[in-house]
Amino acid sequence: MAVERKHKNMDTLKITVKKLKNIESGEIEIPLEKGVYSLVGSNGCGKSTVLLAAAQLISKHYLGTLKKEDYQEDSEVRFQLNDKIDTWTVNPLDGWWKSSLFPNTIRLNGLYEGSLFYGTRFNDSRRIDQLLQQGKLRASDIVTADEYVIKKLSYILHGDYNHYLSLKRVRNKFITEKLAVSNTPYFIEVRGNLISQYRMSSGECLLVSLLHFLYNSIVRKSLPTKQKILVLIDEIELALHPIAVSRLIELLDELISNHSNLTVILTSHSPEVIRKIKPSNLYKVNNRLGHVTLESNCYPSYLIRDVYDHDGFDFLFLVEDLLTKGIVDKIMFKHNLKSSKLVHTVPVGGWKNVLELHKELLRWNVLGLGKQISSILDGDITNLVGDEFADLRKIFLPIPSIEKYIYKVVIQEPNSEI
Repeated sequence: MAVERKHKNMDTLKITVKKLKNIESGEIEIPLEKGVYSLVGSNGCGKSTVLLAAAQLISKHYLGTLKKEDYQEDSEVRFQLNDKIDTWTVNPLDGWWKSSLFPNTIRLNGLYEGSLFYGTRFNDSRRIDQLLQQGKLRASDIVTADEYVIKKLSYILHGDYNHYLSLKRVRNKFITEKLAVSNTPYFIEVRGNLISQYRMSSGECLLVSLLHFLYNSIVRKSLPTKQKILVLIDEIELALHPIAVSRLIELLDELISNHSNLTVILTSHSPEVIRKIKPSNLYKVNNRLGHVTLESNCYPSYLIRDVYDHDGFDFLFLVEDLLTKGIVDKIMFKHNLKSSKLVHTVPVGGWKNVLELHKELLRWNVLGLGKQISSILDGDITNLVGDEFADLRKIFLPIPSIEKYIYKVVIQEPNSEI
């Protein structure tokens, strides 16, 4: 089941996965429009596997990082972009993945930063350590890192702009190739000694690689501005603290606003990530007995099951959208219905999402004893609610929906008294 496109002309990449890790089958579409998107799901749902598969379009070696127990002899990954279809299959004897279009495979410019297991940031670690130990890095090969990288790294991790003034990098690509490493190495100077980025914290290491790529490919425009650039980041909350995550997403949003060819896709189950991304860019990864689908346009509360801003409320109202929340809150305030009690209203997005969340909160007793939950739903779905939700406390609006009601009294049958 594929996600419905939000815009008719939206560029999307269709990925079909068969028998890869814990995914038996999956057919999904991810956007290639400018923006920061997130694949959200619980541990083991397959979001990292999907991202790793997508990374194969950036470099043909990523599927090759899988272990032999991660695939079967008939495993495959198929990509469809516009009218081009590219199918990758594996030779189970040597783990070599081959494209049906080789050598004219689908390729995208971009960067993939994965988890500790599949990340690019440890690829050159051994080689750099060896060069440092043998003293084969000359002082003339090293220069101070670009001001952009220093300032952004300092701000994201520490909230200032000069924390990494001693950050250095290899001078140019020619020297990088001569050193036989695939990525431009960075170093921090500590008491006169150079420490490679691979010996820095995982957050520092990830951000250095990411900022280097963003600065050179986006800011300095070393890559063609008319070609799409895809940045994939797997579970950034594993490496960054919550404030750093928030600052990084702010930087990505800033870059997106100025560069129409940049698409960023994150995987996460972090509330900090989910709350920073608009609902239309959030996708929930569902895995039912190995069959993976994506659910689009999910409200943050529905995704993270974190439905309250504070603890200790008495009543929780689940509604479909922000408009309904605003009206419910206004009515309760007007009639003093919050007197002597704490009431919280949360938009969840879509009546099915509302009732699924309601059911799950009760099942796991998330809110504790003595808390009451009610779902407030549009009147036009009264007959659509199935028996599986019969035991839930529901309130149906006396109108089809607030949007339809406003349209009626403002456009169709103007009513000046309302």
